Amino acid sequence: MYKIIAISFFLFSFCLKSYSQDSTTSYVGINLPPMIGSTIELGYEINSKPYLTFDVYGGYTFNSKLNGFHKLGDGINFSKKSGGFIKFGARINGRKKLNKFAPFIGLNIVNAISIEEGEQEYWISNNNKLTTYNESFKRNNYNLGISGIIGVTSSSTKRINIDLGIQIGRLLVDNLSGYHSYMPGMGTKFSRNRVQGILRVKYKIK
Repeated sequence: MYKIIAISFFLFSFCLKSYSQDSTTSYVGINLPPMIGSTIELGYEINSKPYLTFDVYGGYTFNSKLNGFHKLGDGINFSKKSGGFIKFGARINGRKKLNKFAPFIGLNIVNAISIEEGEQEYWISNNNKLTTYNESFKRNNYNLGISGIIGVTSSSTKRINIDLGIQIGRLLVDNLSGYHSYMPGMGTKFSRNRVQGILRVKYKIK
């Protein structure tokens, strides 16, 4: 787990260092949609070129109540769905100047620790009769995901910058308990994907 996070951070830092002399603007901000899932997501981004942006976002989920989009029963009754995360991203902006409104497309690598508690329902056969019993669980697990992002961004020269879009991804390392688990940094499940909205409000610091 720590090796993956360290490698991700090293690569991200290398990219920032490579472009630091040519950097034009940088921002700190918050992504608002995760708050629906009781998640705080804060971040930093650097626009090294009008068409190229690197960012790092992190935060924590405080016992989300959100479930998967489909009403599927997986036999799990959650009492806690929390956890921390950090994600590294890069995106391509469709513009030649920083002061232009532009569409973007990009990629995020998401590292997360999920903290889950609840009860799991099990079925057993006894004398040709099915009976059930519940077993409590507490699980702290590492998860790794990759997400694509698409959306639009406002001018990156003004004091306030806004991104509007959507993030859709899948887990590469999946240690979540069930379909209705909440992945910190990636949100809830829709079919085989995890979907989260993007509405980033950012303040210029350079």
